[in-house]
Amino acid sequence: MFSVSHSAKGCLGLGLIACAACVGPANKPDAIQAPQVFYTLTGEIALTRHEPRVAALQYTAAAELDADPKFLARASEVTDQCLQPTLSVIVATRWIGADPAAIEAHRAAAKAWLELFEIGPAAEQYRFVVSTSTRGADLELTDLEAELSLTENVFAARLLADRLAADYPTSVAALRLEGFAALRGDAPAVAVHSFSAALELLGAGAGEPDKGLRRELTQGLWRARILNGDAQEPLAQSQALSEREATPANQLDHALLLLAAQQDDAALAQLQLLARQPELAPVALRLTGLVEFQNGRLDAASDAFTQLLTLGKFIDDAFYYLGQIAERHGDFERAVRLYARVQNGDNAVPALLRACAILQVHGAAGAAQDLLDHLVEEEPQRAPEIMAARARIYLDAGDAAQAFDVLDRGALQYPDSVDIRYARASTYESQGRIDAALQELKQVLKSRPEDPAALNAYGYTLADHKLKLGYARTLIERAHATAPKNAAILDSLGWVLFRQGHAEQALTYLNDAYADDRGGDIAAHLGEVMWSMGRRADAERVWSEAGAIDSDNKVLNATRQRLRAEH
Repeated sequence: MFSVSHSAKGCLGLGLIACAACVGPANKPDAIQAPQVFYTLTGEIALTRHEPRVAALQYTAAAELDADPKFLARASEVTDQCLQPTLSVIVATRWIGADPAAIEAHRAAAKAWLELFEIGPAAEQYRFVVSTSTRGADLELTDLEAELSLTENVFAARLLADRLAADYPTSVAALRLEGFAALRGDAPAVAVHSFSAALELLGAGAGEPDKGLRRELTQGLWRARILNGDAQEPLAQSQALSEREATPANQLDHALLLLAAQQDDAALAQLQLLARQPELAPVALRLTGLVEFQNGRLDAASDAFTQLLTLGKFIDDAFYYLGQIAERHGDFERAVRLYARVQNGDNAVPALLRACAILQVHGAAGAAQDLLDHLVEEEPQRAPEIMAARARIYLDAGDAAQAFDVLDRGALQYPDSVDIRYARASTYESQGRIDAALQELKQVLKSRPEDPAALNAYGYTLADHKLKLGYARTLIERAHATAPKNAAILDSLGWVLFRQGHAEQALTYLNDAYADDRGGDIAAHLGEVMWSMGRRADAERVWSEAGAIDSDNKVLNATRQRLRAEH
């Protein structure tokens, strides 16, 4: 997906001749400013050496000396590729000053501001792009929807989409953008409003070209209503449609809605039927494997993924999850072999990281480090993620010093990366350095005060250590207001309420979180609240369910051991 192979570019020769004319012995020589070519060439050298920060700084310096829009476009490209949004803003601003009408300059500025979670400036730049494009506003908004669908910064994308939809209230494209961004950002009530408004604008008498759009909006609306707690009518309407027009697409859409409604057994039954149709078998088997895996039914998941290999479809996903299954069964050699066969797609990097973790723990640390070095070179766009994972691998192997060294280097190379900052906070916390962890999270929140993820991370860490519970709750409630259906935020809200002594209230939020994500951390919290209320059998059931899925979870295992010992 993001794979970038770097071939050797050779060595660049650089000669710099500086001349100074002295007027007389009493005069102080003027300072000599390096020419633009110096910064450009040293920037290119840094790129070949995989030094992104140096490359971006050099190109930023060069941009201050050159007003050529073509060069500024190249400088913007470099700072973007090197994951330096603060520098990208500087370069893009310079580019806009040199060529105020350049749409790509405004687009570059908008993207960088968004990465920094600066929603206002990002929206301002995107407004310029949408309003001045010769392609028309709707086409620009449609392209932006595709761009935002790829970002991991889902909360920023959702807040940006809200602003653009407010600017274009009669645009179906803007409302569709807002609807899908709200779904990804765990705000289904917003999505319900957006999709409803878009369908109303589209009108009942939509022509043939609009049928596909109407169908997508309707499916989005049904999904949003289900996620917002209103499942009965959308599911009935979807089922009626799949029976009235029994096309593979309608049947698959109904299965997906059943999954959204957490009716997994009904969805699996539907997927089994779809798997008998050759054109839909690969998609149905992949979904079946994912659902069975997430529910801890590893044998059934293995069967589905093995069938995918037989069909030669979704093979990277199949190898990745079969590797996960082998790892959970303790067959680490087989797991590494399977992970090594994942070549492309979203799971390519996670597969190699899992392989590295196994090698590090099982006596092949040198091979693990070589593989990690290679991975950063091959996937530069995911370098902060890889460095954070590398630190976790070292930490799990008992080498905290090495973990901190990796993260310190990551912070120097990628000072804007929240992945690195969160990893540093987590590493500090694991070593009992709670004040340092909180300071790290406080700095993240200071730099992006409206980010629900930052609000939640700081608030949860305070609550988990029984510190400033009132303030922690305020932070988490602010995060919840923006992303009311996010499982991690629901878990944090339940946990801080429990810390404050409100077990009944906590139980509601934790049940909602666990219904969406049966990971070990949430199960540990839900079980502890149940245990405190005397519902020990229910707590054990939750822990057993989560243990089948997330057996190595440290929070889950520590909670079970502690409470059983106290009992």
